[in-house]
Amino acid sequence: MAYSINTNIASLQAQEYLRITNDFQYKTINRVTSGLRIVSSGDDAAGLAIANTFRSDRAVLAQGVRNANDGVSTLQTIDGGVNNISQLLDRARSLAAQSASGTFNGDRSLLNSEFQGVLVEIDRQAESIGLNVGGLFAKNLQVFIGGGRGSDPIANGTVDIDLTNATVDTKSLGLTAYHVDGYSDLVSSGRSVADIVNDATNKGAGGTNGGPMKFVFAGAGFSGSNAVTVNVNLSGVADLDSLVEAINNGILQAGFGGTAAALAFKDANVVASVSSDGLSFTLDSSSAAFQVKAGDIMANALLGNFAGAGATGAAATNAYVEAAGAMATAAIAWVDLGAAETQTITFTAADGSGQLQSLDVDLTGAMTRAQAIDAINLALQNSGLAPLQEIVAVASGAASVKFVSASTDFKVTPGVEAANGNGLASQGTTVDAAQSGTGGAVNISTQSTAASAVTLLASSVELLGAAQASVGKGQNRLNFAISLAQTQLTNLAASESRIRDADLAAEAANLTRAQILQQAGIAALAQANAAPQAVLSLLRG
Repeated sequence: MAYSINTNIASLQAQEYLRITNDFQYKTINRVTSGLRIVSSGDDAAGLAIANTFRSDRAVLAQGVRNANDGVSTLQTIDGGVNNISQLLDRARSLAAQSASGTFNGDRSLLNSEFQGVLVEIDRQAESIGLNVGGLFAKNLQVFIGGGRGSDPIANGTVDIDLTNATVDTKSLGLTAYHVDGYSDLVSSGRSVADIVNDATNKGAGGTNGGPMKFVFAGAGFSGSNAVTVNVNLSGVADLDSLVEAINNGILQAGFGGTAAALAFKDANVVASVSSDGLSFTLDSSSAAFQVKAGDIMANALLGNFAGAGATGAAATNAYVEAAGAMATAAIAWVDLGAAETQTITFTAADGSGQLQSLDVDLTGAMTRAQAIDAINLALQNSGLAPLQEIVAVASGAASVKFVSASTDFKVTPGVEAANGNGLASQGTTVDAAQSGTGGAVNISTQSTAASAVTLLASSVELLGAAQASVGKGQNRLNFAISLAQTQLTNLAASESRIRDADLAAEAANLTRAQILQQAGIAALAQANAAPQAVLSLLRG
């Protein structure tokens, strides 16, 4: 064995092992004091990346649980409002039932006054909870919770609460209708139904001419050349009640026409009834915007259009009367398109989730107003887009077109016609729809209207129940989603802990081991440093 004083190999080896022991002790102390197995990325780079993913997923899920709890709270608030509206409907039904009784000998106007107040309160509360038509929550509410997997984790981690059809205002409950008044002064003006029906001119050329009286209805799916003609058999009609019955019979028959337009008209559910003041008749639909015009001069007289002071109707029958309560644009002027001309009209409306749906309708070649209306309505009906299918183009005046819808809102943008500006006017300018009147409300001012109200209110209770079921279903879905998210949070925390957290029992043992190794290493280093002194014994000889 060689002896050297320049290079102390044993000391160098002892120092290296002591350095390793010190590093080991340092890491062990960090793990014990922090509670983490991975203190720095160098401890376990791959494990740290996985653990950080778990931690990030937990942060998303924790916020998702808060989102879902906020959603549950919102739906509980809505549910409370719907319960209140249910009680208001109970009161409305009680009032209607009282007024519908033939033994009631009190003042029905007082009952109707309270009844109308109940309807106003229903609308106010529906708006307060955001479930009126076009309300804050009357759409597909998307609550992002997280934890989604698969090809689209965003969609998979989102709960859809569809309240599009859960509106609970009077219009949605069928208690406010799209409304057309007949001639409002039939009685007070001295003109009676019998006067109009028996007028010789009304029954002659240009009138019924021995046949049925005619009304023409236009709406979504039944407009332009597909407008529906309702034939009213006037046999036995002598007063308002019998007139209303005859009109409803004609509407019923027209709905069984066997065509797509007849089916759409039937679905519009237009109903004639005696007006609340008992002086006229009304035409109402609880679900669809519509227009009506007279098909002959007798019908024109019943709509209040007279040729003079007598009971003879005016000859002009080309003007539609628009149902109040719908969304409608102003009348837009029309000039027929030439053979080489074209115009693109853009329609835009929001769907139940608030997403804008758009459709371009191309009008090409020689086209009259009637042909354009047919082409536009066909394109809208074939679009497959629900909010756009509610829009209908109708003739307005002698040379204009307007657009009507039961939708909450829509826009029309006539394109710029390249040649000379023919087609729809307002080219390049967006025309907004606006509320057209307030429509008509159910009333109980007479025994007959109260009886109708009893039937409508029974249907309203069912509609309200369906809306409340949608709200309750949404609460249940969110509660189940919260349970799943909490389970995912627990499991992600456990998974992260297995990677990131230190085993303190093992680390305590490692710390003891490191301390013993350090003490032994220091003692060994001292011995190694003293070893070269043995060479001095050789030198002393």
